[in-house]
Amino acid sequence: MAQRNRSQGHGPALTQRERKLRKAPRAEDAVPEEPEGHVEPKPADAASSQAELFPQERLLIWLSGFVKNHFTTDKFIQLSVLAFSAQQAYLYHDDSYQSAEDVNLLISTACGVVALLAGVVIAFRVKSQMNRDTDPWDAMPPWNTIYLVFLPLMIPYVLKRELMLYNSAFMTSVLELPAFAKFVIQCSLIGSNTQHPDVMANAKVVALNLAAHYILGRISEFRSLDKIEVTLFATLITDLFLIESEELYVIVLQRLFIAYALGLGSVYGIVQLWKENTLARSVLVLAVWGTVFVASSLLLLEPVFNANALYWLVDYIQMSQTRCYIVGVWSTSLLLLIPTVFNYKIKLSQNSRRKIWHFLVLVLIAPFLHMDPDFVKLALAGTVILFLIVEMVRYLKLKPFGEVLDAHLREFADFRDERGPIIISYIYLFVGITLPILFDNSVVGLVVLGVGDSLASIVGSKWGEIHWSNSTKTLEGTMTFILSTFTICSLFKFLDWFFIDKSYYALLLTCTLSGLLEGNSDMNDNIMIPGFMVVTLESLN
Repeated sequence: MAQRNRSQGHGPALTQRERKLRKAPRAEDAVPEEPEGHVEPKPADAASSQAELFPQERLLIWLSGFVKNHFTTDKFIQLSVLAFSAQQAYLYHDDSYQSAEDVNLLISTACGVVALLAGVVIAFRVKSQMNRDTDPWDAMPPWNTIYLVFLPLMIPYVLKRELMLYNSAFMTSVLELPAFAKFVIQCSLIGSNTQHPDVMANAKVVALNLAAHYILGRISEFRSLDKIEVTLFATLITDLFLIESEELYVIVLQRLFIAYALGLGSVYGIVQLWKENTLARSVLVLAVWGTVFVASSLLLLEPVFNANALYWLVDYIQMSQTRCYIVGVWSTSLLLLIPTVFNYKIKLSQNSRRKIWHFLVLVLIAPFLHMDPDFVKLALAGTVILFLIVEMVRYLKLKPFGEVLDAHLREFADFRDERGPIIISYIYLFVGITLPILFDNSVVGLVVLGVGDSLASIVGSKWGEIHWSNSTKTLEGTMTFILSTFTICSLFKFLDWFFIDKSYYALLLTCTLSGLLEGNSDMNDNIMIPGFMVVTLESLN
């Protein structure tokens, strides 16, 4: 009774001994002291638990995590479109890959793809192990790596098969490996093919590719161009010199590019040692570069023309009234349009003003390409080098033109141009238009960039409401892209200008697939879409 009253707080006060007994813990409740240096064991993490699983189970868990975290709707659409195009290319060109040499080429090319995949997997595992505190999926390679495989392999597959093996080796430049390791891997991949036994020739080609990769990465700081784009452009530059062609415009482009590179090399030391941007520095750089470029161009082109290149060009233009007319229209148009667009603030958005140039390129090239294709191709080859010269002057801000060019070109720059020191939009535009014309006699780049991409951007930004998954692009913009490109392609076919041997069905399907890819990809479409259209259109009949 007394005990019950105490527990209810109504009995007499507890003695001192009773209070001590109440505070003392019971033996079964006491926590044993841990010896010094003891570390409490951690519960088994996911990695240790997966170690007890079969390899097949771990693979399924990895695949489910990949699909859940990365395989979104937009990526599914991209992969489906690329797979369809690759399948069509295989079905259409399979009969032309039946000889023993061709089978050996395909096997060696597949080895290059396997080497790239192995490097990607190893890099993923290493990054995951080193950064256990972060999301392991952050170590995944960029999604656009699929274009690093598709474009360098599928374009040669349908056009220049001798480039496939080289390009499959060059893809490994994107891996984070020492330059010597890349050199050995690429030489081994190329040398694995029985048609390429010359070790020194293979080493020179690989050295050229790695040098181009290093220079592009150094100039762009891997910001204007990311690792995927640097690898693609390094492959493109190397392919330019691997192509053996008797076409005049290809030879001119190759030799002018060599002269341009020699000019850059001649001023590299000046630019590195003389950092202050003064008038004297600009004059010295322009004088040295101009002397080397002009002298190299004349020296390299003289065996081609058997005459001074400048005199030959003047005579070549004057030989035809059509060429004189084309030069006159181009000169007049540029003299009128450049000051108008640059100096007068017309009431258009920045995006619309930028797309004006896309429309102008279509109007100024397409009709004349039909009238005199050889001359226009020669002019395009020279214009590519001219654009590179303009970007060099702007990049180095050489007085008195560099800062003016930088200020005006920045007005037309998009978000990609703000990432690094190079303004790449107009270079991308002209390369995407020119290369299909020069190497495939195709105007797909002209159509898709001159009309499709421009109208899609304008319509989508103003009236688009339904957005693609994980994209700022809209369904309305994609529909505009498809309809506009198909309309222009059909018009060219109807006029018997271009696409004469292609059916309307092939044109419609190519434009539709290109529109789906453009709407769901975040890669720069000035290069990606023309390349994809070349592969697809060459595989449909």
